[in-house]
Amino acid sequence: MKRALVWLIMMATIIVTWLAWNPPMIQTHSNAVYLPIPNIKPLDTGPWRVITRRMVWKKGVDDMYKRLVATGLSPEVIERPEPIELHAFDDVGVFKTFAEAAKIKAVWQKLGVDADVLKHLTKDNQTVFKVGLGRFYLLEYAKRMQKQLQQTKRPYQYEQRTVIIPAYRFVFPPMDKDDAEVLWKRLQDMGVGDPVIIQQQEFEKLYANKSANLSNK
Repeated sequence: MKRALVWLIMMATIIVTWLAWNPPMIQTHSNAVYLPIPNIKPLDTGPWRVITRRMVWKKGVDDMYKRLVATGLSPEVIERPEPIELHAFDDVGVFKTFAEAAKIKAVWQKLGVDADVLKHLTKDNQTVFKVGLGRFYLLEYAKRMQKQLQQTKRPYQYEQRTVIIPAYRFVFPPMDKDDAEVLWKRLQDMGVGDPVIIQQQEFEKLYANKSANLSNK
């Protein structure tokens, strides 16, 4: 009896020790966890802006504004000083008097050139006169004038320089990209030169600053 009791105690000790080093495996079943994916909008979502290329002729800006409003559009006008390439054509002569320059002006006008007498100051502050043959801010117009002047067979001067003058652009209200593309096509059909579509945030970087004057006329 005593031996049996000792044997039972030994067996119980062995079992407890084995379980301590080899715990029973408990298999659990958990449902799959699904995390919601953020609703990331495509990069081409709005708002977008349609904006036209710069114009430097104020009368042309006013005429275009009236034309756009007449079609039901509501553009605003951005005005700000910008560096513009100026293409200048002049007669080669420098004249001491207005009368002398006026005679050369008449010669150019007979050749079909819209010339004008311009007053200049020399480095020593002496007043002289020159005959201007045209000032152009668009290269395509300058090329046309150059061709016309070459046909006259008279000598002339050409100078290209950068000047800071007011430049104007039409900008339209923010809209979805699809609507912006429709408006872009409409402006193209109207002959409004080279409109572009840019995102609102890009527009703010370029034009929403103190150097730009935004008005709706």
